[in-house]
Amino acid sequence: MVEKRLTCKKTKVVRQALLVLAAVSGASAFGDETPVLPQTGVSVDKEESRPPAESFEFKGYWRAGFNTASPFAWSEAANGTSGNPVYNFFEKLTLEAPDAQGAPRLKTSRHAKDPNYLKLQMSKSFPSEVKVVFGIDTKEAPAHSTAIVAKSSSENASSALNASNTFRMRDLYAVFPTSSDMRLWAGSRQIEFEDLRLFESGNPFDTKALGVGLETDNSFFSMGYSKSKRVGVIEGISEEERAAKKIPPVLVDTKDASFVYRKEFPLEMNYTVMPMGKIIIHGAAHSDSTTGGKRQSMRGSQEFMFGTVMSRENPESGNIGNTTMGINLRPPELSEASLRGDIRGFDTIYFLQDSSIFNFNGWSALSAVAVEQTVFKKEQTVFKVADDGSVLASDAKTKSQRTVALGLQPVLYVTSAFHLALDMNYSFRDKKIDKTQSNALLVTPIIRYALSGNVLGSPQIYTSFTYGRYDLDFKKQLDGSFKNTLSTMQSGIELWF
Repeated sequence: MVEKRLTCKKTKVVRQALLVLAAVSGASAFGDETPVLPQTGVSVDKEESRPPAESFEFKGYWRAGFNTASPFAWSEAANGTSGNPVYNFFEKLTLEAPDAQGAPRLKTSRHAKDPNYLKLQMSKSFPSEVKVVFGIDTKEAPAHSTAIVAKSSSENASSALNASNTFRMRDLYAVFPTSSDMRLWAGSRQIEFEDLRLFESGNPFDTKALGVGLETDNSFFSMGYSKSKRVGVIEGISEEERAAKKIPPVLVDTKDASFVYRKEFPLEMNYTVMPMGKIIIHGAAHSDSTTGGKRQSMRGSQEFMFGTVMSRENPESGNIGNTTMGINLRPPELSEASLRGDIRGFDTIYFLQDSSIFNFNGWSALSAVAVEQTVFKKEQTVFKVADDGSVLASDAKTKSQRTVALGLQPVLYVTSAFHLALDMNYSFRDKKIDKTQSNALLVTPIIRYALSGNVLGSPQIYTSFTYGRYDLDFKKQLDGSFKNTLSTMQSGIELWF
């Protein structure tokens, strides 16, 4: 035993001598396994002493599918080519939906919207702790555009789907370490915060900018700009005259500067409060001589947004959610005149939105609420729906409008993989200040197969039927007519990775 202890002591002495020798000569006394000799003289593990290893990460979201006319709703317009009712039923599944569910500029259920979308983000981290991020998505996340369609003697809007699958770059920026826990980033970045999943609606503070910023684990700052085009004003020619003579507008390239700041404050019970602010300065432009005359200068305008986000998470139940509230001061009606700075002042928007996921024994539920109260600088004309379905301007005026969107989707887990869901959504405005503004009620039963027993189980294969009811006759039918109802079917796959 004594001999063994002496041998251990000799070994330690020899090892220490070799360590000192290696440190002085810069050579390795133990080959690749030699630990680094720190200044304190105490050896440390090899894994702790080496710089961070290179890594590559990617994450994204993808859904693919198709919208068709509901096979239960088109017996008059599509009876099928066969006398076999089963064959006719499946034949109708190939009929393209004549219109899209939802209403222009109104938050409605995302499940009945365009089923094709891809978002991908990749990042590369280097030993120097520099990180490069690259992201793409399909151009214009699924949205509805408003098209004016002639219907009898009235002009009603069709919310025809207009989604392009052309790829666009979302992110291309680099993150650099500093001497503190603060990191510097620079490049083009899509800044996104908590969203409304049921409506696929982003956060009011979301911003895309080309610029620089600072971030830590609990704070974020961005300073950048985005390009935009403004319609210039030609001296001696009014907007009405230009439209009457069909003179094309003079578009002016400007840069809109943006500033975003956010700070996180953790609270008890897994709550986090995040005050934040955003300022946008819509760019000015000097006067210029054009073919049609002299273009006036633009002095630009400003937009301010302040508020807070509160996130919550229960690790035991898995319940999660977030609430965003705030105030937005923006140029009146976001018209070209107000963005140029010709009209001063602000429209004031108070907003509140909440998104939650609740988990119970054998079932779950998703919910979403969005409320906006807008106070306009100028009085707006109120439109009314006539008995014949046309939308007419009334003598009433208003300086406010309230928009409310409510969504609820309970999910029953028949098995861990087989889910049944019912998506219900009601969105409305208390007043119409535009001919195309319609309220919407959407009911969507969903049959879903997922690889895990939760509402975000991925991947998901689904089939759903949507019945939409509106207060305007603006939904195009298979026979070309317009009604206030629309039935569609959606099928596809959804994947988070």
